[in-house]
Amino acid sequence: MDIQNKVLIIEVEKNTTMRRFTFTALISLFLIFSAGANAQNLKFGHANVQEIMQVMPEFKEMQKTMEAEYNKLENQLATMQEEYKKMEQEYIQNNQTLGAEQRQQKEQQLMETSQKIQTFYQSTQQKLSQRQQELQQPVMEKLRDAIDQVGKEGGFIYIFAENSGATVYQSDQSVDVTPLVKQKLGIN
Repeated sequence: MDIQNKVLIIEVEKNTTMRRFTFTALISLFLIFSAGANAQNLKFGHANVQEIMQVMPEFKEMQKTMEAEYNKLENQLATMQEEYKKMEQEYIQNNQTLGAEQRQQKEQQLMETSQKIQTFYQSTQQKLSQRQQELQQPVMEKLRDAIDQVGKEGGFIYIFAENSGATVYQSDQSVDVTPLVKQKLGIN
């Protein structure tokens, strides 16, 4: 590529960059002036999302389902652990009477059973986490939809989650929309 082509490419890039900068500056100025004109109309709200979720029937149902699944898996794990303890006690009691090959087989069996228990526990934790996310998604979507509706109907610019840790300051002018969201969801 010769120098003239390189210079031409650089000029085109400069013009494109300058146009983008000018366009961005004009949009920014427009937004600043329009925001200044409407500053008196800004409306902010906050909602106690945890409080709302705690009273949602779908959330309570999700908790019951998760508890039942947890108990089922916990019982399976307890059964596996009891069987392991029995095997271990049997090994300890009969250790002296076993031959070297039998002892090695029992030790191998104990080690494999222990590994199965650990693998089961880890997969159980993963399954429970995935199941909770799966069950929680529709609940969160329903809550989000209700907050969106309250926001649109109330003319709010932002609605902040009260206990998310993100709210640094809450003015008296911020409206607590928790009762409105509960009402939208049909709960008390």
